[in-house]
Amino acid sequence: MNEKELIPQLFKTEYRKIISVLCKLFGIVHIEIAEDITNDTFLLASETWGLNGIPENPTAWLYTVAKNRTKDYLKRHKTFSEKIVVDFKLNQNQSEEFDVDLSLKNITDSQLQMIFTI
Repeated sequence: MNEKELIPQLFKTEYRKIISVLCKLFGIVHIEIAEDITNDTFLLASETWGLNGIPENPTAWLYTVAKNRTKDYLKRHKTFSEKIVVDFKLNQNQSEEFDVDLSLKNITDSQLQMIFTI
């Protein structure tokens, strides 16, 4: 399958899943942040895959890029230090590294959480 066929297919199957996982992290009130990060991820895929070819596991590539973009966003923005860090400190051991859970179970749970929130 070529890039022009693969990206629309992945967009249909993975877009809402990635947004669900990110909304679980940010909260549904910040859905636009999750959408922006997900849109940037697919834009980067279309740019990169056109030049370098399709990666061996395109779905994993999308989730990895979304995860890295999320970490970058959280590091850059004030909201992270003012609101989210406080919650993380309350809920996690300080020595643990921040990580986005991209397991199938968490993706499914995130989607269900969004369905019942909306």
